[in-house]
Amino acid sequence: MTIDLLAFSPHPDDAEIGCGGLLLLAARQGLSTAIVDLSEGEKATLGTPAVRRREKMAAGEMLGLTARRGLELPDTQIGLDPNHEIDVVACLRELRPRMVLAPNFEDRHPDHEAAARLIKRAAFFSGVASVGTGAPHRIERMLHYCVHSPFTPSLVFDVSSVWPEYTKAVEAYESQFCQLGEKDDEATPLSNGDFLKTLEARGRHYGAMINTEFGEPYYSSSPLSLDSPAALFPSEKSRTAYGSFS
Repeated sequence: MTIDLLAFSPHPDDAEIGCGGLLLLAARQGLSTAIVDLSEGEKATLGTPAVRRREKMAAGEMLGLTARRGLELPDTQIGLDPNHEIDVVACLRELRPRMVLAPNFEDRHPDHEAAARLIKRAAFFSGVASVGTGAPHRIERMLHYCVHSPFTPSLVFDVSSVWPEYTKAVEAYESQFCQLGEKDDEATPLSNGDFLKTLEARGRHYGAMINTEFGEPYYSSSPLSLDSPAALFPSEKSRTAYGSFS
């Protein structure tokens, strides 16, 4: 199997939040896409692993994924066991992605930061034949997506055309974002519906930076290559983006 874009999600819903727009755009262009959930989010305040499995499969269908896998690493302990790296290496060698999407290195959730470090190491060692089993595989590019903590992006994708579908994929996680707990003390900052408004505000903020309605930000730790100086110039119909130098 060869996957064009593979997103690693520390918990079910993280990939939808951070890179759902890009996954939708890629699927519409005929590229193969997949999500690998590192954990099942079993330590979450709301929902159960069984509920979240149903939610993530529904969200995956909305995103048009080619495949979705779960590594079942322990929630709240991602990356703390050396075997976790071997598991991710094996996954990379099986799916053989061209591009990997991972959480950003700085985020309010410790699992997200740990996942970013874990995936970076595994992506490197996936190409080293003496590590693990299976045929070595080197990815072409890694991009880091935003879950909670904002950052200055290396690039922003225009996801305006898929924003309604993106929103529906996130809303598939009703247990996390659309329902309060049975008791007041079970409510979380994400569960009262305001988080969806936050995602819209974020999308509009990054969209404004590229002069579009909704944008999805990414960070690249390596340079992005261009084969033509003309690629640096906007089209004649586009307007100057907010925050540009002109």
